[in-house]
Amino acid sequence: MTHEQRTRLGIFLSVATVVFVAVAGFFVAPLLRDPGTAYMIKFRDTSVHGLIVGAPVKYRGVEVGRVIRIDVSQMDLDCVDVEVKITPGLVVKTDMMAVLVYVGLTGQKYIELSGGSLEAENLGARGEIPTGRGLGEKADDIVNNIQTTAERITELLSPENIERFAAFLENAEKSSASISGLVDSRRASLENTLGSLEKASVEFARATETFVPLTEDLSRLVRTVEANSEKTLGNISERFSAEELGMVLKDVRAFLDTATVSLRKVESVLLEQQSELQRTFASLGEAIENLARFSREIAEEPSSILRIRKDKK
Repeated sequence: MTHEQRTRLGIFLSVATVVFVAVAGFFVAPLLRDPGTAYMIKFRDTSVHGLIVGAPVKYRGVEVGRVIRIDVSQMDLDCVDVEVKITPGLVVKTDMMAVLVYVGLTGQKYIELSGGSLEAENLGARGEIPTGRGLGEKADDIVNNIQTTAERITELLSPENIERFAAFLENAEKSSASISGLVDSRRASLENTLGSLEKASVEFARATETFVPLTEDLSRLVRTVEANSEKTLGNISERFSAEELGMVLKDVRAFLDTATVSLRKVESVLLEQQSELQRTFASLGEAIENLARFSREIAEEPSSILRIRKDKK
């Protein structure tokens, strides 16, 4: 090999080495500059306007990665595929969620990761991080709800509904006036019913007060009769013979007849009190029945109010 050939070979090797280093640096340098694991986020039915390549990815406000690719999905045109690279300092869990968040008032967006627990499994490389609803989507929902509410209020305040509401108020006022008139017309009946009820209650209380002493007197009389009977029979068996006992028995029979008459008198008194109690309960039942009938007439047949007033006129 001549000197010229050796020179050319050296130049060629030098140039090839430079080219190889440049190409290797072009492919290796990004990996060294931006280490991390790539993951996919699929935003369905959501606009990613304001999200650009290089936008930060944050976890609870701490930057943990960046967006490296944004493409429309070839399998679903309603879905936008966003590829992000997460630094090794964050372990991505399967229960984490990604949402779009506005950067101030500029309209630009970044991706915010949230959730995650230590018990959940780690998400593998190029795995899909589920999406959630961000503030923008929630704001859109609020605007839609406000718009729907405004439309319903407009429908409620339409002339037809206002006329119906006015007619309802007018009918309610007429019904109130009719009920008031009925109450005024039946005021005397209601007062009489209440008076009868009060009177029946007083009579019932009075009868109860009278009945209690009578019951006590009857109990005392029965105890006295029993004691006297036992005492009399003991004295008879001790002091009298058979003939004398016959006379004593006659006297005892006379005593028992007298006691029977006394008990009958007591019984007649109790019967009189019982009839008085029955009359009292009958008055009380009549008063309650009148009050119930009056309440049913108002509750079940309010239209009778107008008929009664027309009949009177």
